[in-house]
Amino acid sequence: MEHVLDNMIWNAITTGNISIADQKDNAGVYKENIAPFASVKEWNEINVNQLHSLIPPGRRIAMAYPENFHLHTDQWLILQQMDCYQMVYENPIAQFTTTASTLITRLNETHVPQMLELTALTKPGPFFEKTILFDNYFGIFQNGQLAAMAGQRMHPVPYMEVSAVCTHPDFRGKGYAKAIMLHVMKIILDNSFIPFLHVLAENTSAITLYESIGFIKRKRFYISAIKRI
Repeated sequence: MEHVLDNMIWNAITTGNISIADQKDNAGVYKENIAPFASVKEWNEINVNQLHSLIPPGRRIAMAYPENFHLHTDQWLILQQMDCYQMVYENPIAQFTTTASTLITRLNETHVPQMLELTALTKPGPFFEKTILFDNYFGIFQNGQLAAMAGQRMHPVPYMEVSAVCTHPDFRGKGYAKAIMLHVMKIILDNSFIPFLHVLAENTSAITLYESIGFIKRKRFYISAIKRI
């Protein structure tokens, strides 16, 4: 039986994130100003054609499709393939407060310009004007500047993704991102969900941090940035 996280985008779109996504038959995609992710119930030509009809020409999306599935080049243009690990919190060893925890602030729509600036600088993954609608984004400010942030994203029940973990270069080494990440994880666990995340395979420092908190590598796969022709 397929694991929920083997097709996490589809399962998120059709369960925990159904209110912020568009779905047609066996295809679905997050609303354009929230996230780029799209998927299908099963990877076959009929379903991918449904996805193609759901997405407007020129829109850029992100998909995690099987290596043995081939997209039609007259329908899709592959822009980038990102080698990633999917990690799951299965070893609960984390203490959920640190010395930086008292600095954590809930972020809201008034903070979006600073959130966009920080994510553009640090590139933790796609972050758009309405990504904050995934909810539970938190940050730490220093002298009015957003120094670090993290939040939640894909919600394939019973899992919840920890996302947008990033720190401004001027404030690294202070434990800010870890403190915020632990804060988000506690909220996820308190709501009886299981934290998971994605990280580039080359980002060994982040992987080491996540493993120290209690995450384990579940699988390695590609997330592909694609343009709909």
